[in-house]
Amino acid sequence: ICQTHIFRSGQPNGVGPTAVLEFWVQVLISQQLWHRDQATLYLLDHLCKAAFQYSQEDCIQKLLYQQHKNALGYHCDKGLLSSLVSWIVAGNVTPSFVEGNANSSQVWFSWMVLNIESIFEEDSQLRRVVERELIINDLSPDQALKKAQTQLKLPVVPSLQRLMIYRWAHQALATPADHPLMPLIWQKFFLLYLHRPGPQYGLPVDGCIGRRFFQSAAHVNLLNEMKQRLTEVADFHHAASKALKMESPVKSSDRSLEKASCLPGYLTSPELHKELVRLCNVFILWLEEESFQKGDTYIPSLPKQYDAHRLAKIMQNQQDLWMEYVNIELIHHEFQEAINLWTQTQLESHTPAAIPAGQTDFTNPLSAKERIMNNLKKFDLPKPPLSLQPMKAPVPVISSASLINQKEAIHLTHTDLKVLQGHAKTAALWESQHVALNSEILDTLPKLYVNREEQITLHLECRGASSKGCQGAALVTIQFEGKHKNEAVSQQLHALRKEVRQLQAEATKPPSLGVVEAAVHVENFITTLINIYKVQPMPAIKKVGISLFFIVVEYVCDETQRNPPTRQFFTSCIEILGQVFISGTKSECKRLLQTILHNRRLCTLLSPYFTPVASPDEFVALYEKVVTFLSEDNSDVVFMLLTKFDLMQWLNVTKPPLSERTRLLESIHLALNACGLEPEEDILMPFNIFCNHWTNLLQYQFPDHYSDFLRLFVQSSSEQLLSPDCWKAALKALGCGSPMTEQGSFKKSDCTESPVLQDAGEILLSAEQVRETIEWLSTSFCKLRLASVDFRTFGLFSKWSPYVPEVNTFLEYLIKRLIETEVVSLAQEPVGSNRVLAGNVS
Repeated sequence: ICQTHIFRSGQPNGVGPTAVLEFWVQVLISQQLWHRDQATLYLLDHLCKAAFQYSQEDCIQKLLYQQHKNALGYHCDKGLLSSLVSWIVAGNVTPSFVEGNANSSQVWFSWMVLNIESIFEEDSQLRRVVERELIINDLSPDQALKKAQTQLKLPVVPSLQRLMIYRWAHQALATPADHPLMPLIWQKFFLLYLHRPGPQYGLPVDGCIGRRFFQSAAHVNLLNEMKQRLTEVADFHHAASKALKMESPVKSSDRSLEKASCLPGYLTSPELHKELVRLCNVFILWLEEESFQKGDTYIPSLPKQYDAHRLAKIMQNQQDLWMEYVNIELIHHEFQEAINLWTQTQLESHTPAAIPAGQTDFTNPLSAKERIMNNLKKFDLPKPPLSLQPMKAPVPVISSASLINQKEAIHLTHTDLKVLQGHAKTAALWESQHVALNSEILDTLPKLYVNREEQITLHLECRGASSKGCQGAALVTIQFEGKHKNEAVSQQLHALRKEVRQLQAEATKPPSLGVVEAAVHVENFITTLINIYKVQPMPAIKKVGISLFFIVVEYVCDETQRNPPTRQFFTSCIEILGQVFISGTKSECKRLLQTILHNRRLCTLLSPYFTPVASPDEFVALYEKVVTFLSEDNSDVVFMLLTKFDLMQWLNVTKPPLSERTRLLESIHLALNACGLEPEEDILMPFNIFCNHWTNLLQYQFPDHYSDFLRLFVQSSSEQLLSPDCWKAALKALGCGSPMTEQGSFKKSDCTESPVLQDAGEILLSAEQVRETIEWLSTSFCKLRLASVDFRTFGLFSKWSPYVPEVNTFLEYLIKRLIETEVVSLAQEPVGSNRVLAGNVS
């Protein structure tokens, strides 16, 4: 019945094998002394096998683990231990669901029980402490166990024979050679026997711990029995490998449970038997090798028959089971055979055998169903099931329509965000009230006590002398200021402290269910929206995501930022929505920038998703808006926004026309002028980015912007609107920022066009451009000198004094380039030629 129930639960619309396994296990272990009832153990063994097959062992282990801890007295009254579980027998053996040393008939159940006992030994730190005492203090296993009991102070410590290394050893001896779990049980034993615990106690890697547990004569005999048993198992599988595997009547590669053949003489493939023979021989070598226990073996150098790869995994305590040695086909076959047998019993009608009247043939399994049904008729009819009460979902379900309908999504989000914002405002109000009450208490405390002038008269008695008598006590009047408590102030303080306590009690209450529901609903909505968008990026869903982003931003205020829970919630929502729907979206760059400029406290929150390069047509317009916003008060916001303008990517990918670049250059020039002659410290960071953008534009497709550079810089410098650092950066970009070296140090540049971007220090100006620059500067300075009465009278130095070093460096560079070019030209002319160098340098 159990196997069929489990099988059917895995079909469509079934409850799943986990629920069925938990049901049957809870039914069986709810009986008294169930661990001693053979019928119950038989059923539990089949349930454990099914759990292993479906990889659902955890659901049974957690139930048995709780029962095991109850039996040890961890979760129940110790007085109930003897009445509930009468396990403790002579020899003080601690309780276990597998009585005795091992169980050879219910191996699946033993496998499950030993695993939960191993978990307990790990969780209670018992194994760690015992191994530590065996290594560091060189105690015997019995002494180490007593020492561990003293250190850990556990309610019940397993007796020596209940330690897992002995439990797995005995179970390995008792497990039949053809059982599917045989190799895994031996693996569990060797994980403990070949464990090297030295490094976990700060000791060097030493030998294995196993032989320290097998020091007594009885334990040495146990090891010898294990070697003999491994030899027997190897012989068994060697003989089995010679047998031919029976062929299935239907040739099919499908080995699923539904199509498995019910063969009464099912045999395993010879290859698996051969592998098990090899594995048993490896286990024998591991048991016999003494060098493993001493720690002087280099594992990679071992011969092939030692299986060094698996040995290394064992010694590294890798817990992955060797499922390749488990006969999965046999497990599937037995499972399907049990299902078919039960199905046949249900469908076929059987004629009961002729038995004497008044007697029942309890040995006939075919009449079991009839006996069960007759017995059930003796009891009262079962009560009908309780009527189902419809339950309202704690959080509203996200409708599919709201994921693509912008209006509906906005309505839902507004409702939830209002609740969250209201909660934040209430928390901020509590905080303000708390601060106000504390301030009032601090202001009131100095008034609690006052000093008032008092006067008292003291009677000082005179003891007199032997020769003279005393004339009475002296009266001394003392005036002083005494401390007096102001009762009105005391009552006021008492009322204030009472208000503080009430406010603290109110503020420390968990948020209302409405707030939690709103937060979960918004989170569910965003998660569902993003998951669907990643699978199918529909424009309608993206519109909803964009709207949702700006709605969340709209509800961010001072109160939501002051309250840590709402601050974290809003930040998380904005982060995920911004990454998926806003970052890199062309249509939202302008709107996002306007939102930041309108509310600059959101800059840190929103700037990571501002990507102006995604909208190349609006790149210059967006830059101009940022420049217009520049001031000392918001330099940090401008700096943060400027870092998002990837100018080089815009130039190299978009390749904007000259008009757009010129417009951007003029915008940067306005920003440099706004920074002033000596930029304030607060504005230095955006100033440096402006200078960097200026030089990038100047170098891009040089000399497109060279004339604009000269015109704008001369114009601004004449009015002292420009910092000398701008000249330094520009001259460095042109390759003339450093002092000149010896003559001939320049490379002649005959090309008129430069690459997209030149390295700093590379010569950009051709000989013709040098000549034109000198002429243009001479003409410009001459016109500037004659432009006003002040310049004609006092000269240009009054305005150009901050820029004299840079202009001097520039002119020196130009003149030397000109001279160098002319020298090369004259050297190429015939000897005796007489040519006058013409020019107008002033």
